[in-house]
Amino acid sequence: MTTIYPKPINKIQDEIIAAFQVLADDREATLHYLMELGEKMPPLADQYKTEHNRIRGCMSTVWLVHKAQNGRLFWEADSNTAITKGLISLLVRVFSGQTIPDILQTKLYFTDSIGMYQLIGSQRSSGFASMLKKIKEITQTYQTSAPPQTMTASPPSQNSQLKDQIIQALKQVHDPEIPVDIYELGLIYELNIDADSDVYILMTLTSPSCPAAELIPSQVESNVRAVEGVNDVQVTLTFDPPYSADRMSEQAKLALGFL
Repeated sequence: MTTIYPKPINKIQDEIIAAFQVLADDREATLHYLMELGEKMPPLADQYKTEHNRIRGCMSTVWLVHKAQNGRLFWEADSNTAITKGLISLLVRVFSGQTIPDILQTKLYFTDSIGMYQLIGSQRSSGFASMLKKIKEITQTYQTSAPPQTMTASPPSQNSQLKDQIIQALKQVHDPEIPVDIYELGLIYELNIDADSDVYILMTLTSPSCPAAELIPSQVESNVRAVEGVNDVQVTLTFDPPYSADRMSEQAKLALGFL
């Protein structure tokens, strides 16, 4: 599985504001755009559309599920009406993949900036408040309990041997435009192996606009998954911190003429 860490929350809010401002005072176009956002959000599997996952206080039916991963919460949602699905899609966009402290500390300002409450009316506004409250309540439970999914180390000898094999697999992956493998380039930020031999890789690219942005993480996952002894693989792509040539090995710097 390849996971891309999201942009900072406030940057996402600013992007939402910019998109809605294009529509300005055209209420019909704005509502249509809101429904389009809902249509673009992947539907929730029927198995999750349960009473337990339903958000109380909404005029329409809204389901919300989440998973915790490396100190971040990832959200999925759905609704039985188009406008409400568009509303929950905005919250999913803002909060999915964010850290627990960031979710709890965030004050939403895009709602006022785009005049959302005037647009959707009092009943849907109340429902939107219920959606936000539910997200905060769920997040709060993680702050007051033990950190989710704490990783347990494998036995040192097993861990070390498997890690060496994984590194060799990573060295078979190249950026098509650079004659040095991604490991020597320093694109791998973290490589962790848990007690079940599940592998967690945090990596970056030389640039967010890299033409191989989809190809490279996929190759990383495929190569590592093929290593004997690996149970599962999760590749997370991040651009925080941004890549720096300082991360290159001496071998890579020599090959690229930096030495």
